[in-house]
Amino acid sequence: MLLIIDANVLIDYANTDLSVLKLVAMHLGPVHVPSVVLDEVDQLSEEDCESIGLIVLEEPVEILLSAGANRGALSFEDHVCLLLAKDKNWTCVSNDKPLHKACREEGVSVMWGFRLMIELVRRECLDKYTAMEIAQAIQVSNPRHITPKIIEEFRIKINYT
Repeated sequence: MLLIIDANVLIDYANTDLSVLKLVAMHLGPVHVPSVVLDEVDQLSEEDCESIGLIVLEEPVEILLSAGANRGALSFEDHVCLLLAKDKNWTCVSNDKPLHKACREEGVSVMWGFRLMIELVRRECLDKYTAMEIAQAIQVSNPRHITPKIIEEFRIKINYT
């Protein structure tokens, strides 16, 4: 699995438990972070990313120009994620609904940020109790976007009882 990660997911894990992203890089596949996306994340430096196994990449000029020319519901950084994911056949990891919609419309594989932990639990790389604690911490850190309904769906998906 080749992944490209959006700022909102990076921020959620940086605010709660960065070790999840290290596990993702170790067990699910390479995780790419566009430099323009990293610029949005005050909690992480390029060195922080590299120390946990994330690949910070400089975007090709043509991707930046194309992202800059696009308008609509997506930010410039979201366009960069979409264009890179499409160009490289990567899975985009984001909690942004418009980016999910655009990915689906473009035939790009996309997943929500909690899906990373679900996959780690399924592969027995993260226990479900720790995953649930992290999910709840993310909700406390980001209650506007991580609702009780999302936490309940996550609980069911990891068979947390």
